Amino acid sequence: MNTLTVTILASVVFAGFYVYFSRRTSDPYGTFHVPFNKVPGGPDPPQTEWLNMGFWKDTVVFPEACQALAIQLFRVADLKPGGRVLDVGHGCGDSILLQLSHPEVATPSILCGITSLPAHHRRSWERVKSYLSSVDAPPAVLLFQGDAVWRPECQDHPLSPDFQHDFDNILALDCAYHFNTREEFLRQSLRRLTPGGSVALADLCFSSSPGPVLTLLLWRVLRTMPKHNITTKEQYIQQMREIGYEDVELEDITPFVFPGFRQFLKQRGRMGSIFSWSMSWLEGRGLRFVIVKGTRPNTRPL
Repeated sequence: MNTLTVTILASVVFAGFYVYFSRRTSDPYGTFHVPFNKVPGGPDPPQTEWLNMGFWKDTVVFPEACQALAIQLFRVADLKPGGRVLDVGHGCGDSILLQLSHPEVATPSILCGITSLPAHHRRSWERVKSYLSSVDAPPAVLLFQGDAVWRPECQDHPLSPDFQHDFDNILALDCAYHFNTREEFLRQSLRRLTPGGSVALADLCFSSSPGPVLTLLLWRVLRTMPKHNITTKEQYIQQMREIGYEDVELEDITPFVFPGFRQFLKQRGRMGSIFSWSMSWLEGRGLRFVIVKGTRPNTRPL
């Protein structure tokens, strides 16, 4: 089977996967992931609403793997107690709640979040407000609905030059490959970080250049990744350095992400199995799951 044939087949598979799940729910904003969080013997509806690929090193349970991936990101980010944190692309709010409640995660003094889908924003606020009402002296939490990248026409955005807070940490959990563009997000983040502050991303890139056919598949056909976000590990590091970050680190955690996620998908029926095969095909062509961190210099003006 030649490359073009496989590319066309993969396109059909990915498109079918999203059509399949969109027909299983009346919510046009994408709550198909909520059943993924059900665990045997657990409550229905589930208490978590995670949607990421997970870190499967020590678990085979989807919500546990999703939480583990978030904690891996927090570990690399080196969150500090009382810090000011921006969580970008937080979905239905599980990563926000994790920072507020998990005993092994440093609790911030100010926690901001932004997510693009209105339904996810509303759901996040519902869940966060419920939690905050149950604790004494909660931190300040500000949640926004909008694109990850600030635009001049946007009046209220945490990456706006006029926003009231700078951040010690900016986080993007399994979402930055969708941003339009990741590079602009990283530039804006650098300007909003405190000196010595860091951005940390759990993200996708490639081990080597994917070539024009695969680039076309991801960019034009599947529309999952803007062209400028399709990059190699080396290009990712170099881009962050050119933007102005120092101490750039990239950790490849693919072996603890893709195999477990593929196995989970196989349990979701025929379409899940086909999508699992598609992920395996992409991994075979160099797709990697990484955690990346860059730090704003202490002395260099922006």
